[in-house]
Amino acid sequence: MRKELIQEAIQEAEKEEANLVIWDRRDTFTVEPDDVKEIESNEDHLRVKMQDGKATVFVEYDSIYKLVVDKERAGRGRSGSRAGFGATG
Repeated sequence: MRKELIQEAIQEAEKEEANLVIWDRRDTFTVEPDDVKEIESNEDHLRVKMQDGKATVFVEYDSIYKLVVDKERAGRGRSGSRAGFGATG
């Protein structure tokens, strides 16, 4: 996926205080605005640092095939594999 498109999705999620759902080749990650300290788009990867400092997630742009700015579910406190950084598969 193009870096510009990823940056646009990040900006929209931040502006709307929405969740950013990232699908890559193996996993699905939900980035919830209250749990994220920093999202950084680097040359070839996305870096997401969690608020509590316990985790930093790196995702290569080439492995991302779908991004969703999820405005309806933000802040609902979902449980399961899509809460915080949940991995599926």
